[in-house]
Amino acid sequence: MIDLHTHVIPGVDDGARSWEEALAMCRMAWEDGTRILVATPHRFNGVYDHDTDHIESQLLELRKRLQEEQIELEVLQGGELYSRPDLPTLLAEDPALSLNGTKRYFLLEFPHSILPPGAPQLIFQLALKNFIPIIVHPERNLYLQRKPELVEDFVRQGALCQITAMSVTGEFGVKPAECAEELLKRNCVHAVASDTHNIKGRPPVLSKAYQEVSRRFGADRARDLFELFPKKILKGETITYVNSAS
Repeated sequence: MIDLHTHVIPGVDDGARSWEEALAMCRMAWEDGTRILVATPHRFNGVYDHDTDHIESQLLELRKRLQEEQIELEVLQGGELYSRPDLPTLLAEDPALSLNGTKRYFLLEFPHSILPPGAPQLIFQLALKNFIPIIVHPERNLYLQRKPELVEDFVRQGALCQITAMSVTGEFGVKPAECAEELLKRNCVHAVASDTHNIKGRPPVLSKAYQEVSRRFGADRARDLFELFPKKILKGETITYVNSAS
């Protein structure tokens, strides 16, 4: 499996708090069946303000320590970018903000309880620059829980959607689980990721959600969301996905 959304780099956001925890998270991901994960620290959210050079340095150190510990997990670079009007310019200036340096796909985070008024215009402006936002955990956004059809609108505009494994399994509660299922039924989901922050409360576990998606929506759908689509995203390839939002 491929995990597109993780917070495993220590000291750059609210994820791993130490090298020991980072290595434990990576080991857990490997043992759960993940072979590639993307380190996606928070960027531009007004709380964590580390620059790309520092994040890259920490990522190189993590890779070195993984090799020393003989953990064969491949860790790639990305970021979870907080919604702001100048994202097209920031992405054009810094390819490391995109997933695996593709200069195409990136993780886009909205506030927890609202949808920014300029969100549709932002996605339109991104499309003009050939950037494809992957809207992260919309099922946990209080506003989108009530209006999942808006996610369809974003997909029509060219965005993709990533939901969280613990929402699929119900571990984030009833509302996120219901919204995740609704988005899956609407065929608006393009990836399931862990959004791991630690070992216990937010672990890097995808297998339970994989099994749940396979049981409810079929094995082919599970492979798409946990393996095939993430692989295409990391290569910068186009995802052809016939859905109700097309």
